[in-house]
Amino acid sequence: MSIASIVTVFGASIVLEPAEGVFTPTPNGMFYSRSIRIGRGERVIDIGTGSGILAVAAAKVGGQVVATDIDPRAVAAAERNAALNSVSIDVAVGSLFGPFPGPFEVILANLPNEIIAPDPGPGNEQLLALLAVADRYMHARSRLYLAVHSLTDYHSTLRAALAHYAVRLIDFSALPAKPFVAENLDFYRALAAAGVIQIFQAPDGQWQTYGYVYELTWPESLSRVA
Repeated sequence: MSIASIVTVFGASIVLEPAEGVFTPTPNGMFYSRSIRIGRGERVIDIGTGSGILAVAAAKVGGQVVATDIDPRAVAAAERNAALNSVSIDVAVGSLFGPFPGPFEVILANLPNEIIAPDPGPGNEQLLALLAVADRYMHARSRLYLAVHSLTDYHSTLRAALAHYAVRLIDFSALPAKPFVAENLDFYRALAAAGVIQIFQAPDGQWQTYGYVYELTWPESLSRVA
């Protein structure tokens, strides 16, 4: 039987029940959540909800929340965790915005963006797909909270963001690298030497990366007429 844990997100205590095959909160995910602001009554979407932790927390602080995930197991887990916390969220299987129309005041998207050895791809495909369409679901007061990890081609992510949105860095932190980095160190050192990713070794010998959280809004030129 799975044992539920209690975590704090957006200042709210969340009861979270793990589910097989579904990501549980990590230091990266908890870091992402610490600078996000959600107002009571705001319409929120959590893209790639996983266990539903962000969606549930957003509902607890007064958001009107919908969520998507491509994995039916995650959708089921998010629904269970919403029930455990006595909140209502509408969850659907689907990529990005799924079946939900905009606009949203808050777009949460803590999506995977890491290069996983031995795949030499950029690792930021999901973020680029999101940035290509998110403005269609926004208005002048909308905020898209973008998590960017230095274990991916984060420069191309930022170029795409700056091309279409007003971008503000709201948080950054050194984060422990996942075990697969140390297990494939030559691979990641070569990418770092080429300027694609950024990794470094802390004084205690642990390999670390950087996480960044950006708040994206409409450019000022659009906000004035929205």
